[in-house]
Formats: sequence, C-alpha cells, structure tokens
Amino acid sequence: MGLYDREYYREPDDSMSFSASNQSATMLLVYINVGIFLFDWLLQLDLAQWFGVHTQTLYQPQYWYQYLTYGFLHAIRGPSAGWHIFSNMFLLWMFGRFVEDRYGKAEFLKIYLISVVLCGIAWNVVTVGLGLNAVMTGASGAVSTIFILFVCLYPKMTVYLGFLIPVPAWAIGVLMLVTNIFGRQEDVAYSAHLAGIGFGLIYFFSGIRFGQFIPSKLALPKWPRRSPRLRIHTEDDDYDPYNDSDEEAERILEKVNQSGMESLSEAERRKLEAYSRRMRQKLK
Repeated sequence: MGLYDREYYREPDDSMSFSASNQSATMLLVYINVGIFLFDWLLQLDLAQWFGVHTQTLYQPQYWYQYLTYGFLHAIRGPSAGWHIFSNMFLLWMFGRFVEDRYGKAEFLKIYLISVVLCGIAWNVVTVGLGLNAVMTGASGAVSTIFILFVCLYPKMTVYLGFLIPVPAWAIGVLMLVTNIFGRQEDVAYSAHLAGIGFGLIYFFSGIRFGQFIPSKLALPKWPRRSPRLRIHTEDDDYDPYNDSDEEAERILEKVNQSGMESLSEAERRKLEAYSRRMRQKLK
C-alpha cells in the first residue's frame, strides 16, 4: 500500500490542557526533547546524573521520578552524542504522526508517557537482575512502542529501509524485534526496547484506550462553596419611600418633636429622609 492509499481517519481531537493550541503531540515531543538536549549539551550539565534512571533507582522511591525524566534526556558525550537524539526524534517524527492521526492527540500522549515509565522500570529490573551498574537515558523505548503501533496499524505500508530498499512495514517490525532479542551492544538498552514493543502489542491487540480512565484535562479541585447567608424578610424590604404620603411624614415629624430623633425606627428615618428630599426638589 502506498503512502496515499493507506487506511486513514482522524478521531476527535481531545487535546490535553498542557499542549500547544494547534500543535501536534508528535512535534511537541520532538521540540521538548531537542530543547532539553541543546540545553544540556551547550551548558554541559550532565542532567543524566540527576534525571536518568540508575540501577539503584528501583530501591529508592524518592527517585522514582527518574522513570519519566530519563525519557527526555539523550547522550551529550561519547560516540553516540548527537546520533542518539537524531535517530530517536527522526523515528518519532516519521511514524508518530500516523499513530497520532489514528488515536488522537491526547491518547497518543498517554501512550507515549506511559511507555516511557514502563520501559524505564523494565530496564531497571533487568539491570538489577543481571547485577549491572549503569544509567539509562533516551526515548528509544517509547519510540519503539510508537513504531510497533505503526506497524500494527499499517502493516503493508511501504517503508524504505536505509532510505533505499522498499519493504513492507511488518518486515521492519520483525527485523526490529529480532535485532533487540539477539543484540549484544553494551550501550544499547535492549530490554527497554523490548518492553516498548511488548507494550505496543498489548495496547493494540487488547483494544484498551487510556482515555476511558485517565482524564485528558487537568482540572483544579473545586473548593466547597459558602452557603448563602439567610436574610429575614420584613415589610420594610418592600418599602418605596417615594410613595409615602405627606400625612405619614407629618406624623414622624410630630414624633421627633415629642421624643427626639432617637425614638425613630430605621424605617421611619428612611421615610423622613425621603420626605426631606421631596421637599428640596419642590423648592428648586
């Protein structure tokens, strides 16, 4: 199947509140990863020592945030510096767009971020089991999830291996699985890649959707509202001072002459003030 002959549809865009208004989740992730890499590389901060997954992370709950942060870091030194970030972001850009088109922006972000966490934990468990002492960074586990979902969604789509050899997507998926099972390169996190592939396959064939139980919008808690104050209703509430008769005003003035202003009620004071305003208007 050619690029423009593929099965295609777009689900409603239920974008998460923290994403850019019309920016795709794929490009948002690329921008974030590249931005953090440049910041780390230019300043030579070596953020991996604080935010990468260490072998000891599994036993230190206070550092479990590293299971998420490692996925946004890439090598800034050594032979893989530069190539590490380029290869991951190129694959994410190339195949992430198709997966995002199928599942929508919010679901795509959930798949990606959950994959980052699960792949980090899987790698950590394996390193502890093998007695290794290492640090892992990189988005390759989550990118493996995205790629295998692309393969499952479009198995017959033509992909150019090495930009030259046209092969169906399913063949690249099989090649990817085999190379990670039998890979022996020390600086490659094969266990994270395999965890990402496994997670993608489970997600696809189970038919699960994270949007069913993970909200897409981040809402602030609603504080209890104060109960409205109760107010006693009296006849004075319906009082319109401009409808008073002059006889009523005369009665109040007589009361003032006999007992003083202190003897007047609040309603009588209001009536007297209204009467006084009426008299001033007549004199104008």
